[in-house]
Amino acid sequence: MWIQEQAISNVVSLLNPSDMTTILTMLGKGEIKRSIQRELMQVIDTAYSIQRRSEQDVWHKLVAPKRPEQKDLTRVAGELRQAEAKQKTVKAKLQKLADVTETGDFKTLTDETLIVNIAKARRTGEDVKFGRSVLPDGLDEALDVVYAAVRTEVLSLLSAQNEATGKVLAAYDFHVNQLKQATRVLGFEDVAVRLANLFAKVDHASLTNRMDGAIDHVLLDEFQDTSPAQWQVLRPLAIHACDTSAADRDGPSWQATRSFFCVGDTKQAIYGWRGGVAEIFDAVTNEIAGITESEQNVSFRSSPDIIDFVNRLFSNLHRHPMATDGDAKNPADKSAHEAESIRKFAKQFPPHEANNKSLSGYVQIETSHTVKDGDKAANDDACFNDAAKRIAEIHQQSPHKSIGVLTRTNGAVAQLIMRLEALDIEVSQEGGNPLTDSAAVETVLSALMMAEHPGDGRWRFHVEQTLLAADPSLNENSIRMRVERNGIAQTVEYLAGKLAPKCNPRDTLRLKQLTRLAIAYENNPGPRLRDFVRLVREKRVERPQRAPVRVMTVHQSKGLEFDVVVLPQLDGPLTRSSGNCVADMKSLSEPPSGITRYIGQTHWHFLDRRWQLAFGGQGASSMTEALCLLYVAITRAKQALYIIVQPSKKQDFQVKTAASLIYHALGCDADPTADNEPLYQSGNPDWYKTDKQTAKQVVKDSEPVKQVEIRFTHASSASRQRANRLPSASQH
Repeated sequence: MWIQEQAISNVVSLLNPSDMTTILTMLGKGEIKRSIQRELMQVIDTAYSIQRRSEQDVWHKLVAPKRPEQKDLTRVAGELRQAEAKQKTVKAKLQKLADVTETGDFKTLTDETLIVNIAKARRTGEDVKFGRSVLPDGLDEALDVVYAAVRTEVLSLLSAQNEATGKVLAAYDFHVNQLKQATRVLGFEDVAVRLANLFAKVDHASLTNRMDGAIDHVLLDEFQDTSPAQWQVLRPLAIHACDTSAADRDGPSWQATRSFFCVGDTKQAIYGWRGGVAEIFDAVTNEIAGITESEQNVSFRSSPDIIDFVNRLFSNLHRHPMATDGDAKNPADKSAHEAESIRKFAKQFPPHEANNKSLSGYVQIETSHTVKDGDKAANDDACFNDAAKRIAEIHQQSPHKSIGVLTRTNGAVAQLIMRLEALDIEVSQEGGNPLTDSAAVETVLSALMMAEHPGDGRWRFHVEQTLLAADPSLNENSIRMRVERNGIAQTVEYLAGKLAPKCNPRDTLRLKQLTRLAIAYENNPGPRLRDFVRLVREKRVERPQRAPVRVMTVHQSKGLEFDVVVLPQLDGPLTRSSGNCVADMKSLSEPPSGITRYIGQTHWHFLDRRWQLAFGGQGASSMTEALCLLYVAITRAKQALYIIVQPSKKQDFQVKTAASLIYHALGCDADPTADNEPLYQSGNPDWYKTDKQTAKQVVKDSEPVKQVEIRFTHASSASRQRANRLPSASQH
């Protein structure tokens, strides 16, 4: 993160004000955002990863058409004014088009319904309509000119944004590589990208010589998480391992000396945000000769009741109205691409089978209660409250069973942990949240900010009743002097030690973790105390412990299993609007041939067909990943699955959420608008009474990671040792 921020600062510092204004205007499609640093950070986060595998000219592949000649625009404006429309609304709309055509302010028409209708009419061969009204005869050519002008406006802004993005990324790439070279570090992605670029330039024979030997056996696990860059590295190795022409040279023994073995589950491709794509298996079968495929659809984890639920759900996804949305003949219709993705997932879903036929199981879906006149946040809280109560009930009934509470977001993890701890449930947090989920940590940070900004009374007010009460000698000057004399790690350790006797075990653990973070920070500190404070507020730190209840995101649960799985967050959108760039890729084994920044689906009709398909493909991939995420969440369950959803606002429950998808796929007929209503039940409600085996695995998995002693330049050995033995409330 420090290298990224420093590289961005270097980019900003080397641009003169006029160039910076121009680039920021282009990046924002004509608008300058308030935070330069934040705008550049967003561009780099969304576009750098895919840009670095390509040539810089990929940002120039989307070309805006020329604007119609001014004489044509003037003529068209006159024709629109003179058109004899019977309806007043149509006449007013044509007058508006004439006014805009004369002034040239076509940006005001980019979201105009009539412009969309022109595109639809040209695609279908029908007449242009405004509402139900047909426009006057003789305006087709005039309408086409207006549409062309608006299209030029939209694509010119997008093209300028692409150009600016390419310039910023090129500058950033130069500076970040310089910093990495100077500090002698590489990121995880750097290795794959550099190898992919190298492998693309050499043939296999040269590659074998450069490696001083060939790789004859390639074995890959979790292949669905492989990124295109990684596949570009692995592909020549796989081709060599599957080279049947070797039989001519080596005889029948070549098969015994070479092999390619690839294992994965396309239904678990949930890491699209870091490059993994479910379609990677298609690349293998299309590009590697002689591949033999086999399926393993027997579950050695889940009970028959869980597996029956999985089969019923995923083979009937087509029952949801989303599966028939959109116009399949319109490549600019995002919902059509998503619908095809849903139908394809359901059609290709193989029936699963449970290996342990005697294992008892249970599935229950129920609604939470609603808050009268409550907003989304209030209803989210109500759902989490009901989920926490359900988890407490399950734990009380079966304390020997492991319970996994899986969410979509890290924020929900923190919310549920807070509620479960309030119910005296021992819970382990996986994946991590910022240490600021502890009031004690917030107090230490306020003390540091008080020393950083002594004139700001907010920080003193916060620590007056805590730290200053524990040690009246503490003030902004003494804390600042302690930092200058002893460093931030020993200062944080000292402040944490003052608070620890008054803390519960949870806050004491967070103070220990804060001290360890400060020790690590001293290896490469920033110039200001606020730099450390910001790091603490942003960095996620795990709080694992021995506990039968574990709360984590679905992504963090992959590869794990629980006797019970609880899903309390299925009411958000299945897919989220993308702010990323879109790549036009012929195959996953080749770099993108073109890249563009994203535009909303209402503007896709302005794009060429090539780009419409690229945008639609991204939408379909996002939907597939959402279905994979749901599959992973459900199949973590060994015996029982509890799903808590918010009541629907309408009886038909036709919304684009996982909760609605499940409801329709299962063919539920219970009232989805009712509070605390069971929507679906199957299996044995007393499943936990049939098996008293203790949850050994959860204890093993939730053990804290062994710590490795690391030497830091500015931290004393005493400071490192004391970070692990802050006193707890029970010791005093």
